[in-house]
Amino acid sequence: MQNSLGGRIALLKKIESLLRKLPSKRGGVLSLAVLAAVPLFVLWAGFRTLNGRQAAAKVDAQNAQLRQQIEQLEAQNEAYLAVLQNDDPEVFRDYVIRVAREQLGLSLPGDQVFIDRSLFKSGQ
Repeated sequence: MQNSLGGRIALLKKIESLLRKLPSKRGGVLSLAVLAAVPLFVLWAGFRTLNGRQAAAKVDAQNAQLRQQIEQLEAQNEAYLAVLQNDDPEVFRDYVIRVAREQLGLSLPGDQVFIDRSLFKSGQ
């Protein structure tokens, strides 16, 4: 029994000495892994930054477009308010007639309406 116990103790001491040597070897592997991971991380961070800048540029372009639309709508709103606040009924009447003709395609009795056939596609 002592032989088997002594053999086991010797085996445990060998395993212990091997385990003590492993961290130094593992440290070399770890250093290599860190050396490989750092450039990969730098490249990944660079690509993320570029993608972020591209996304920010797209958002800035959309914001500029929306600001332009807001300015156009505000100008149109001011024109509408000017018509509504004008006390002259002829101004309001002319505005209503213009909108009816331009946007709704309506006409007054007695108006001569011309149809541009080039606007319609022929079935041929």
